[in-house]
Amino acid sequence: MQSLNRLFKPASVAVIGASEVPGKAAERRTRSLIQGGYPGKIFLINPKRDTLFGRKAYPSILDIGEDVDLVMVVVAPKLIPQAVADSVKMRAKGIVIITAGLGETGEEGKRIEAEILRTATEGGAKIIGPNCSGLFSAAGDMNLLGVPPIKKGPLAVIAQSGNIIDSITHYAEMRGVGLSHIISAGNAIGVQFHEYIDYLGQDEATQVILMYLEGIKEGGEIVRVAREVSKRKPIVILKVGRSNAGARAAASHTGSLAADDAVVDAAFRQAGIVRVSNVDEMFDVAMSFANMPLPKGNRVAIVSEGGGDNSVAADNAEHFGLEVPVLPQATQERIRPFLLAGMPASNPIDYGGTAEENPDMINKVVEALMEDKTVDSVYVTGFFGGFKEIIAPHVGELEEKTSQELVRLMRQYGKPIAVHTSFAQAPFRSMEILSENGVLLTPSSERAAKCLAYMAKFGTRREKLALARPLPAIQADVAMARTLIEAVKRVGRKNLLETEARDLLSLYGIALPPATLAKTPDEAVDAAKAVGFPVALKIVSPEIIHKSDAGGILLNLGDEKAVREGFAKVVANAGNVSRPEKVLGVLVAPMAPKGQECIIGMIRNPQFGAVLMFGLGGIFVEVLKDVSFRVAPPSDLDLDEMIHEIKGYPLLCGVRGQKPKDTAILKELLQRVAQLATDHPEIQEVDINPVIVHEEGASVVDARIIIT
Repeated sequence: MQSLNRLFKPASVAVIGASEVPGKAAERRTRSLIQGGYPGKIFLINPKRDTLFGRKAYPSILDIGEDVDLVMVVVAPKLIPQAVADSVKMRAKGIVIITAGLGETGEEGKRIEAEILRTATEGGAKIIGPNCSGLFSAAGDMNLLGVPPIKKGPLAVIAQSGNIIDSITHYAEMRGVGLSHIISAGNAIGVQFHEYIDYLGQDEATQVILMYLEGIKEGGEIVRVAREVSKRKPIVILKVGRSNAGARAAASHTGSLAADDAVVDAAFRQAGIVRVSNVDEMFDVAMSFANMPLPKGNRVAIVSEGGGDNSVAADNAEHFGLEVPVLPQATQERIRPFLLAGMPASNPIDYGGTAEENPDMINKVVEALMEDKTVDSVYVTGFFGGFKEIIAPHVGELEEKTSQELVRLMRQYGKPIAVHTSFAQAPFRSMEILSENGVLLTPSSERAAKCLAYMAKFGTRREKLALARPLPAIQADVAMARTLIEAVKRVGRKNLLETEARDLLSLYGIALPPATLAKTPDEAVDAAKAVGFPVALKIVSPEIIHKSDAGGILLNLGDEKAVREGFAKVVANAGNVSRPEKVLGVLVAPMAPKGQECIIGMIRNPQFGAVLMFGLGGIFVEVLKDVSFRVAPPSDLDLDEMIHEIKGYPLLCGVRGQKPKDTAILKELLQRVAQLATDHPEIQEVDINPVIVHEEGASVVDARIIIT
């Protein structure tokens, strides 16, 4: 945290390129710094001016005569290297580069970025940007964004896009939301997102961290840091780009299944990050976290003056993962006197119109629900707040009292209350009381349910993360594995032969059944006799990655004649897709015992690094794409969830009289693949398919490994 403290609470700020020209980026940011009440020293740098904003201007930062903590740079791209070098000479701890037109424009811009990053790093300075909008720090009373005064509050915002920063800042103002930090990361060549998360995670003024991401760099570090921060406070991310258009072509099943957004979703869940779809949802969720107590579970009680609203609310609640349980009989009996005779008290609860003339009925019902240990949150839906419009004006005062009581109940019992009403945005005092005191108030039934669901899931996730433990290192022959990989590189190949993949996996304790490479039909027969019939034949060629597609695999060959004929067949098939001299032989292996086919893999994702994959084999992976992902290295929780979250998990538990399969061995295999990927970053893909898991143990039947 200390490494970034001087960026957000600097004792002095210098502005290189300061200007008074109205509308200019430098002018707006200089003005917001001065008028925002920044208490430290301000040095304005402009070689063409003696004074700016009634203050002394310096020709160069070198003329200041004293060290400076933070420098904001707003000059042409060609002047950036000198500005950074001069800032380092003045012992700057942070350099915020507003200037665009660098790395995002081409190779020359990237060269400049590399140069200034090197200069800053050697001088002990951290770069924010370039191509960013600036910073806001409530604790430092520092506004380098060039926007009007910003209300202080519990939310911190990090975003790549300057336009989004402007939009979010304006949106926060419209909703009366206060902010602790606003960080425009821009091209993020210096300070990385995980460093911001770590800093804000320790900042007492920040209760919720909001992020807008277009692309992700060092995603593995984001996951590592975020899962620690999520134990203390929520991280809410709006990550754009959900389509699969950017998914790269891959050589393995694992690669083809690992569409970018599926990996992003899995990584965020792994880290306890809440992912939202738009800015409205981001602020709804953030303010819910900041203002309301976390529910202890996902059980919600729904109350309304009409069955229609209750039905919509119940559908929304269950759609987003909330449970709408039948209330205990004792609670129903306590509620019933406040309902119209015959109205249901089981959940959802229908007042039947009693609350329209006497809104205090809502409080009586809600208090009973608050005292019920089987209820974790309360969801009021309908048109509360508008009773004075629909029934009579005097009801408005009663609604105000009801709102005050709802606030008291939420605080007293520590359970969140969401109020959906079509009058949420009306200028009524009853509505203001709710929103001013943190009760979730929204005109959307869906958004109310979604916020409660996000809170429940986060609460559960936080508890699980607190119990998760790192896995011990696997004992492996790393040096021998490196030698094997280097040997493959030397001959110019990127795909390991199956024989090589078998050897590499064995160095990490992943044993495959014995197999023999046969170069002739006679050798194949001898090998089959040695391991015992029936056997499988698999072609071995550096030019054939997908053996099945090439007709290079035959199974269940039960005698010598079948083996001889099979040998000739797979070799002939291989000749259709591979040069004859590249067909190295046929691997003869025993047939594995029956069990449940699974797939275990790893893909080197450009955003997150090594990503593990697990799923069931056959139609589940080929057609249904029923797979799970986690960023390596995994915790014990990660491996357990990978197995449990696939839709086909019941098949591993045993169905139709079958006994449960050995899921512990699957977790062990995933752990070993993760260690292999961590030790050898040149491994791009691992595809162990199928793994046939039995009641005890598993048979690793085939393996495919791709390197760079």
